[in-house]
Amino acid sequence: MAAKPGTDSGAVNGSQSGAPSAPGSGPSSRIEQLEDHDQSDDDKDDEEAAPGEKGGNAAHQMLKAGKKKKKRKPRKKKNATNGVSVQSSPPRVPVASLFAGGQYPTGEEVEYRGENHFRTTSEEKRHLDRMNNDFLTEYRHGAEVHRQVRQWAQRNIKPGQTLTEIAEGIEEGVRALTGHQGLEEGDNIKGGMGFPTGLSLNHCAAHYTPNAGNKVVLQKEDVMKVDFGVHLNGRIVDSAFTMTFDPVYDNLLAAVKDATNTGVREAGIDVRMSDIGAAIQEAMESYEVEMGGQTLPVKSIRNLNGHDIIQYSIHGGKSVPIVKGGDQTKMEEGEIFAIETFGSTGKGYVRDDMETSHYAKKADAPNVPLRVSSARTLLNSISKNFGSLPFCRRYLDRLGHEKYLLGLNNLVSSGIVEAYPPLCDVKGSYTAQFEHTILLRPTMHATTTTAAVAGSLHLTQPQEPAPTSDDFFWSYTEEPHRTRRQAIVKTHPEVTKLCGHEPLTKYLVLVVVLLQIACAAWLRNTPFLSFRWLLVSYVVGATANQNLFLAIHEISHNLAFKSPMANRVFAIFANLPIGVPYSAAFRPYHLTHHKSLGADGLDTDLPTSVEAFFLDSILGKAFFCTFQILFYAVRPMMIYQLPMTSLHLFNVAAQLAFDLLLIRFLGAGALAYLIMSSFLAGSLHPCAGHFIAEHYVFEKQPLSARDPSNRVPIPETYSYYGPLNALTYNVGLHNEHHDFPAVPWTRLPVLHEIAKEFYIDLPYHKSWIWVIWQFIWDQEVGLWCRVKRQRGSKEVEVGKQRSSSECKSRTLNFK
Repeated sequence: MAAKPGTDSGAVNGSQSGAPSAPGSGPSSRIEQLEDHDQSDDDKDDEEAAPGEKGGNAAHQMLKAGKKKKKRKPRKKKNATNGVSVQSSPPRVPVASLFAGGQYPTGEEVEYRGENHFRTTSEEKRHLDRMNNDFLTEYRHGAEVHRQVRQWAQRNIKPGQTLTEIAEGIEEGVRALTGHQGLEEGDNIKGGMGFPTGLSLNHCAAHYTPNAGNKVVLQKEDVMKVDFGVHLNGRIVDSAFTMTFDPVYDNLLAAVKDATNTGVREAGIDVRMSDIGAAIQEAMESYEVEMGGQTLPVKSIRNLNGHDIIQYSIHGGKSVPIVKGGDQTKMEEGEIFAIETFGSTGKGYVRDDMETSHYAKKADAPNVPLRVSSARTLLNSISKNFGSLPFCRRYLDRLGHEKYLLGLNNLVSSGIVEAYPPLCDVKGSYTAQFEHTILLRPTMHATTTTAAVAGSLHLTQPQEPAPTSDDFFWSYTEEPHRTRRQAIVKTHPEVTKLCGHEPLTKYLVLVVVLLQIACAAWLRNTPFLSFRWLLVSYVVGATANQNLFLAIHEISHNLAFKSPMANRVFAIFANLPIGVPYSAAFRPYHLTHHKSLGADGLDTDLPTSVEAFFLDSILGKAFFCTFQILFYAVRPMMIYQLPMTSLHLFNVAAQLAFDLLLIRFLGAGALAYLIMSSFLAGSLHPCAGHFIAEHYVFEKQPLSARDPSNRVPIPETYSYYGPLNALTYNVGLHNEHHDFPAVPWTRLPVLHEIAKEFYIDLPYHKSWIWVIWQFIWDQEVGLWCRVKRQRGSKEVEVGKQRSSSECKSRTLNFK
């Protein structure tokens, strides 16, 4: 359930446990009755086999009864043990009857790292964790209910269903699986719905559920946020997902899913909320959506937040922002958070709109006289059935209340009940949401709303497979930049002020573009491959185009303008002197390199095994260095392909138009100069050394480093602090850039000086020319010298198109 900044908090004390319904009533009795029917034939055979026993001695009767009891007992025990596979559809079997002894799935558990790593082995923290066993059991129970109902909903929700039908289907499942139907007074407080089922469509982001009489029907073109909570004894499990049925929305859903995964990964004890918000926004706003011929940026909805959860209160008082800001509040041990993110193709700001359906009694409600009698009656019912848990009008209808709107409005105006109207962005926009509940346990960070059988958030340490047949440095640990970034921000919070665009970039790009056009005009009549032509191409042209390569790199991080679209268009302008269109495709590949550093099959900066095998010699490495620009151009398309968007088409059209105009007015020699400049910029040129210097492992490693099970730390990013940075947008400060991609090139030296203690001991290069020389001639260095990780924990959606048959139901969710 979404939290807006400044949401009230509070809790109602509750002590009754959320036990499932007793045998003999409800769905559980149906299972037992079926078992009795299965055994009745065996009982009848026994009776037929011993006619006349009715008048036999008592000992024989007791022996017979004992045999029957002995035969019936193991059947029930077997069913209780292996009952995980017998959930009905729709789900109606209480989860407690499917797991013997209350041993519910644990969800995703992640060990703390860095300064909190001691928690994983501390006896004191382990003791605290054991003391919370009952609390964890209730949360795991609720999470398993949520998971089973969620999976059923994802399989069965289809266009053509009414929102009322969808909401009631989910709520009936939750009530049945928790064993609390909520019709008896106080039963809702023991367990059941943690808050009403949110079914917000399109531009509506949150807090919409159908009221009585609602006839809205889900359409194929709708984007529906499904947000519902489960609670047992006030322990609320909050998770949400988004459903679409049209592939056009894939990138919108991918952006929000990635942002939520990022938030879960960044969260931890002593982590500042501002750091989590900045990381979420960076992940979210790296995506774009192609709709109706337009390329729309995905924006974080800045006035919606995640939130902490306390017993019987969905909004506990702390907020987890999804945009960068100055909130220095920290997460603390033992807290529970709903990490939820919202993305929008609109303004990224929501307002109250439409008819209210969500309400909740304030925990600190004032004691005021109520003059409307229906308000007094309604308040008594709300207190006994919901406490401070959110409810909706349908829940009051279900309890038998009639003509209660006057009394409900009186409670709202008196400040006793809080109304939560639907939250909407501008009409015509589309919003998406994903959410998980996490527990900051003393010994580890647990995500309750994912389970091992679900497998969508791969946050646990992956199992280490046997070493592969190649000679890359395989790592099964997290890439180092996120951890270092957190440590730097904690020590030097002022570094966050360095983030933002750099206005100087656009002027430098303009100068270099004009310089290259002027050189092309000057050399238009110079013989092809003559000494002067080659000299200017190598000294001026290659340096200028390398500068433009790195300007496009800078612009891909939205660091030239505030507007994402302005950055996209300006990158195409910077692309013109390169001669070949590539800026539109470069950005998604490069951002994937940042988010999935070293991930095999995702990071296209990594050489393939085929390249490393065939070029594993002095001649092979020399060939690679000479033609590396071609390897970097072709390799990404061999690993995975991006869909063609209008931005790609515009990039191609603009480049073709520029090239044709150049040939028309300056001749083919001018275009040849620009293309040769691009080739030399990625060949044996001093500035091209950065391609190799950035991530190849140059320090000699022990043989044990090749075995990933030894966990030998391997430096996988190297910086360079030499004079060529002045020509290349400070790309040599590469550790600094990967640690803080949102810091522009002019402020990277400032970042280095502020956090110098974090960088002074890291290996770095003194010369890019020496890098190329050593790479070619040193037998210990080559294409095998890269750190690779198995594809998994940070996969980035690239908006790959699928056939219409594969797109009947688009549910990118946390299963």
